[in-house]
Amino acid sequence: MDDDKLKSLFSNFDPDLSSDFQFMNSLQRSLNSVEIIKRHTAEVRARNRKAVAIAAFVGFIVGFLCSLAVPYLTEAVSHWQLTLPQDSILNTFATNFPIIAWLIIGGASVSVALNSYDLSLSLMKPQENSTHYFNLDNS
Repeated sequence: MDDDKLKSLFSNFDPDLSSDFQFMNSLQRSLNSVEIIKRHTAEVRARNRKAVAIAAFVGFIVGFLCSLAVPYLTEAVSHWQLTLPQDSILNTFATNFPIIAWLIIGGASVSVALNSYDLSLSLMKPQENSTHYFNLDNS
């Protein structure tokens, strides 16, 4: 019974087949679109890699330069600590200053790296010939 229903369903099925030329044209357009998207993706990936390298370098330099100041700041805070009363909250801050300083340096390095990533991405413009990427209507 089910076979009869399937046979009757497909008995009237007569799809229109396009010509080989139309099929090849549409296939070629689709392949061109895929190639355009591949090139665009590769270009975006290269820009992102450059921006990450710039951000890592800038973050490292900022962290390095700030870490050079830590010994001088620690010495200054230790001299300042001598003038504070023992039960003061500022004394606790001065005692833990190296930890706080390294946390601030780490946060500053990460913040500068993220900002330099965004800035370098915005400054890297796509190539002049990449405007055709989004013109997929080339017949």
